[in-house]
Amino acid sequence: MRRLILFLLPFLLAACSLIEYQPLATLDHVDRSRGYRLEAALDTTQNDDGLLLVLLFSGGGTRAAAFGYGVLETLAATPVTGYGKTESLLAKIDLVHGVSGGSILATYFALHGADTVPQFERQFLRQNLQSAVLRQLFSLANLPRLTAPEYGRGDLLAEELDRLLYHGATFAALDSGRKGPFAVISATDMSIGQRIEFTQEFFDALCLDLNRLPIARAVAASSAVPLVFAPLTLNNHGGHCHYQPPSRATGEQAVQRFTAPYQNSTARPYIHLLDGGLTDNLGLRSLLDFADIYGGDNIYRHITDGKVRDVVIISVNAQNRLDSSIDQSPAIPGLYDVASAIINVPIDGNTRESIRNFRRFADDWNARGGKNRVALHFINLSLDDLPDGPLKQQVLNIGTTFYLPEADIRALRQSAKILLEQNTTYRNLPGLKGNRPALPADPLHLYRSRSPSPAAQNR
Repeated sequence: MRRLILFLLPFLLAACSLIEYQPLATLDHVDRSRGYRLEAALDTTQNDDGLLLVLLFSGGGTRAAAFGYGVLETLAATPVTGYGKTESLLAKIDLVHGVSGGSILATYFALHGADTVPQFERQFLRQNLQSAVLRQLFSLANLPRLTAPEYGRGDLLAEELDRLLYHGATFAALDSGRKGPFAVISATDMSIGQRIEFTQEFFDALCLDLNRLPIARAVAASSAVPLVFAPLTLNNHGGHCHYQPPSRATGEQAVQRFTAPYQNSTARPYIHLLDGGLTDNLGLRSLLDFADIYGGDNIYRHITDGKVRDVVIISVNAQNRLDSSIDQSPAIPGLYDVASAIINVPIDGNTRESIRNFRRFADDWNARGGKNRVALHFINLSLDDLPDGPLKQQVLNIGTTFYLPEADIRALRQSAKILLEQNTTYRNLPGLKGNRPALPADPLHLYRSRSPSPAAQNR
């Protein structure tokens, strides 16, 4: 073995020297008429059907993707009237926001539109991404790359996501060739704990061309759970393209908070990205920050100038709550439990705060008067709000992985249907009365006599 290692060592070192970070193409000036821009997608003067529908997919690995997919399935089967031509709610979605596992579904939906149902189930939910990554991780062929300082487990995840779902697609495909809604996904700047959004508006401040970035790399960055996956690297060219904030941006302090850390690229030529859930696991803070930057009153006036009558925000929260026995013993919790708490406690606290803040924002919005009043409908779908019973126990005990057995996927999809059907705001949406797909009179009857899956029981 020693001889083998000595024989291989020169080759490994040579391979390491050849593996270098490939920087993203830089900009020497900002052209706001080009690129993958959220402002253009949210131009409500171009909205002719009167409905602005936004979906937010939380983090949570395949659990989040399956739960979000269940929501899309239900919306696809739900016709809505009164907003232009009668079609499914799925076809009315204007914007999706995804974090971590939710970013996989968000970007796939943006690329493929209505074909996401049922295509995503076959191409992702029934695949074992976790095993694929582990096989590559322990492959001797990847040893030179994984021992290189500029390549890590996050890069490996990006490659497997690309092989499975994206096939080399960059943000240029989302900019000009998408079949679905505009998708925003986010990651976390590891050094300063700030949210990084993969839109050209944000990348203008970095003086980078987002259209050249592979979608899989952005999704992997959004999904790079600390300790499990290594951070992904992004170069920074800020300060070299004469960047100025958008003219509509009125919140100067908010703009500075997001852009100032990147304007001295000599001091920070690289940015290292981790899981987006660390800073905004629901995407609600992204919407609130958007209001801070552009001004809530200005946004309201801009929307009322168009044809939009109703804004619907659906937050799909796949947060779990694993059964734990650590508080039943005086024994000191182990390293795994402590590491989980370090990651999850801040995320859970930020999630609760984001929901409270957005409810206040919605209340303030709906308190506005005016001739062309626009109603904001906030729908929060959380696994913890399921009726007590075996189904709730099962889905709350599904871990955060990149593979789930069929029983867990089916339970999460059914949970989405039940939560939508029991949500009062959703049931009372204008144009939806009498159009909801029928569920069993007792939608939980399928689960009352069924114990949680062995996979759930063993977690």
